[in-house]
Amino acid sequence: MSTPTRTGTKAIAWAKAQTTQPSRSWHNLCLMFVRSCYGVAAREPNAKRAWETARKQHKTTDADSIPAGAPVFWKTRTANWHIALSVGDGYCYSSDVGGRGKIGKIGIGALSRAWGATLLGWSEDLNGVTVYTKPAKPKVPPYPVGIGPGKTKPSARELQQQLKRAGFMPKTVKEADHYGPATKAAVARFHAKYPAYKSDGVGRDERIGPKGWAKLWTLGG
Repeated sequence: MSTPTRTGTKAIAWAKAQTTQPSRSWHNLCLMFVRSCYGVAAREPNAKRAWETARKQHKTTDADSIPAGAPVFWKTRTANWHIALSVGDGYCYSSDVGGRGKIGKIGIGALSRAWGATLLGWSEDLNGVTVYTKPAKPKVPPYPVGIGPGKTKPSARELQQQLKRAGFMPKTVKEADHYGPATKAAVARFHAKYPAYKSDGVGRDERIGPKGWAKLWTLGG
């Protein structure tokens, strides 16, 4: 298989740019839109054929499991079916969302419901080109047993650094051993976005647990 021009975050960035500065109308051009995100040449006539000819299909109905940067497919009421670009966490960039021919960000489940479409899954390749490669598993440092709000031992510095890399703590916050208000607020924001990783199971969870710690290291470089 040949190499695409863009993959992963670059493909997503290209799709995002189309929401505000579209290069054309994308009405009924879902496959053209997605392959353009990657810079892949034309081959298949529609999303249906692109799905059927994909060599590495991943069939699933779990929208949250579809990785960012992968093409996602639906069976629709039309003969051509539909394809969009996953951005992770159950969302995608799709054509004809937010208006005729427009590109918009929408929940994969929401698109399925709105269009009466059946989610088929995602693929690693498109038009004979590998467009998604599973990222290397991040190295997760050992969970600091005993870390928690109000404590200075174990130090909260490593947690603060990762919260910053993942975008949950402002980079201007001064790092310290103390698990203080800024750290608690950042952890609460993380849990609000990823409630499955809550430690205490409360509405506003400010404590990082082992599962949340491991998840956090998958979110920031």
